[in-house]
Amino acid sequence: MQQNIKAWFSRIRRLNPLRRKSLKVSAEDYRAAAEGVVTHMREQLGIELRYDKESIQWLDGYINRIRLELNKEIYAGLAAALGAYVGETIINVYGGTWAYFEKQGSWGIQLNDGNGAFPIAKVYKQLEDGEFDSVYSFFTIIPLINEIASAPPNSVVERSNE
Repeated sequence: MQQNIKAWFSRIRRLNPLRRKSLKVSAEDYRAAAEGVVTHMREQLGIELRYDKESIQWLDGYINRIRLELNKEIYAGLAAALGAYVGETIINVYGGTWAYFEKQGSWGIQLNDGNGAFPIAKVYKQLEDGEFDSVYSFFTIIPLINEIASAPPNSVVERSNE
């Protein structure tokens, strides 16, 4: 399994956060990487990922299933690839754009409310820590963060039971 994964993301290793200081990366590179993830999952696993909440939930379980079988040296590249897919799904569901955050020194999603989300870092954390750093939880908390950010100062934000 590790060889298959390693070969897959070697094509997009420019996105590896440990290497990108010397290479130019663009939002288009992340979109292409996300499409590469969708294609790989379809061709290798027979899974049709869509850019939606249910696909993020599946991906969360997939990361938990494969993480212990992988060498940690490939985490950064795999996190870049899977994080690109998570980022594109955030954009599709919640809005936003890929942006480079100077202060953090990293790419992430600039949400419409001005907040940032860092899906590559989150995928890396889940690879390292397992379900305690779930990309699904990360994904589903974004609307609450948007709601809190847009609330007037000193107001109480009530959550709906969906």
